[in-house]
Amino acid sequence: MILWITKNRNKFYEVKKVKRIVLLLLFMLLLPFAQKVHASNIVIQVNEEATVFDNRSGALEQVGTLSGGQTFEVTKDYGANWWQIRWGGSYGYVDKRYTTVVPSPTYKNTVPSVAKIKDYIVATKVTPIYDNTGNKLVQFATLSEGVRFPIYSRMGSWYGIAVNGRLGYVHSNFVNEEKGQETTNPSTKPIEKPTPTPTPPSKQNGYIEALENTVLYDLRREQPMSIATLNKGQQLEVAGVGDETYVQVRWGKTFVYAEKTKVKFVNTPTYKNIGKDNAVKNQYFIPISGNSEIYDRSANKLVPFAKLDMNRRYPILRKEANWYVTTIGGREGYIHSSKVALDRGVPVMMYHHLLKEHELGRFKNVSTTMTDTQFANEMKYLKDKKFETVSADDLLRFMRNEITLPAYSIVLTFDDGLLSTREYAYPILKKYGFQATQFLITYRNEYSPAEQLFNYNDLQALSRKDMELMQDVFTYESHTYNLHDMIGNKGKMLLIPYHEVVQDLKRSLTIIPEAKAFAYPFGQYTTNTIYAVKEAGFAMAFSTKPGYNNPYDDVYQIKRLYSDQQTSFTQFKKMVSPYAQ
Repeated sequence: MILWITKNRNKFYEVKKVKRIVLLLLFMLLLPFAQKVHASNIVIQVNEEATVFDNRSGALEQVGTLSGGQTFEVTKDYGANWWQIRWGGSYGYVDKRYTTVVPSPTYKNTVPSVAKIKDYIVATKVTPIYDNTGNKLVQFATLSEGVRFPIYSRMGSWYGIAVNGRLGYVHSNFVNEEKGQETTNPSTKPIEKPTPTPTPPSKQNGYIEALENTVLYDLRREQPMSIATLNKGQQLEVAGVGDETYVQVRWGKTFVYAEKTKVKFVNTPTYKNIGKDNAVKNQYFIPISGNSEIYDRSANKLVPFAKLDMNRRYPILRKEANWYVTTIGGREGYIHSSKVALDRGVPVMMYHHLLKEHELGRFKNVSTTMTDTQFANEMKYLKDKKFETVSADDLLRFMRNEITLPAYSIVLTFDDGLLSTREYAYPILKKYGFQATQFLITYRNEYSPAEQLFNYNDLQALSRKDMELMQDVFTYESHTYNLHDMIGNKGKMLLIPYHEVVQDLKRSLTIIPEAKAFAYPFGQYTTNTIYAVKEAGFAMAFSTKPGYNNPYDDVYQIKRLYSDQQTSFTQFKKMVSPYAQ
């Protein structure tokens, strides 16, 4: 053998060299696979605020959100449309459309995936979750109202929670603490808090029976809002104790409450038409008839068990022939299709400039100008029809499915912050007790004189003094600091560098620091524009695209409607109706 190698030395080294090359090539080819085996889970970056859903009920239920620009590890690639992540004691699911796969997470405050868990928090409202590893708190996610989450640590007024392997902090003002059963397995459902009711049901959920006709309330807004009336002697399933005053029953993806003094607790129901509240669609109907009762059909006959309020939106479980099926308190209710209309969402009206008829001059037939008489007639109609003018903030909560709004709800907006709104819009809105939103080009407002006479031949901007005097009617949001200009047929906002856009939007907030909403100049925007709006700190943005707004719609592309000098009163009435007429 040695003799053969000596005689064939050159050939031997050539073969050895070839082998080394082959091995090197194989190593290079296999390296990505080796890295894949030893690398951590897939990491995603959230492009815009993304909803986290729980699917354990058989339907998607919102349990929180992930903030735009933040990164998260994925526990599982869940098919073509979803990522699976750790969420509390179970899993959450995030729509892939709102994410991008990135090489690694950007955060450092990791925590073990399995830790000893004893107590829990329950979010009493939408709860921001913060990272505190830098010099300031940075929000990276939220918990939805009612979501129960295990406590990882405590620090003063803050609770630490393990969010998908990342340590986050929530303030005690947003949550209640709840004792549980110690466990080291985060996937095990904890034992619920005992139910301290006067006559506790034999199992956790139990049932209530109405001692009299009993109103069911939604408590998520400032004032309790009646949703339905449970008929005397009828029953619903209990979802939770609520507090000393109320008992909680499920309604779609949220809850309504009955006064405890008006119900009694029973162990077993007398009805059979069990309904899965969480299985409702993102579609709603509005009762349009005084006969708005919902019926039990389980005994081959119609038995009314509750009456729906007229000015409300009700989730649809399904449709059977000429009947819509909704659900409340774990019980299916039938209502005939002739008694309801399909909800098309919340309208947002867009106005700009108001003048008297004789003042129109060069503004005659200009789409952004209307007469004060037309505006007054439209507002009177809204008042006569008992519309509620809701704030931009309530619209945001509605679109996140955090609250419901009356069927006759509307958002009134004014673009450009013009002085004519002081002259003509403000007194009319104040007369009817309405609220509205002004989108300001804040450079113009910053330099407007405090005492200025109205000149109908000019476009004048509100001053800071004007804004202060009208804050009982108007809230003020951003329409840029100084980017409301056209260059050719494109808005300036689309033509300047990204960082300059962000800088301008942040500067607008120095004039209106409480602003959360933005309106795109001339209705023009791109994906980059949306990113800039988010980076500047706005929670929502309004477009000029026509249409209505519903839960889970994109809050950075809110649709609006407008009325101008060519809009007839009949057209306006059809436009603002909560359902097609």
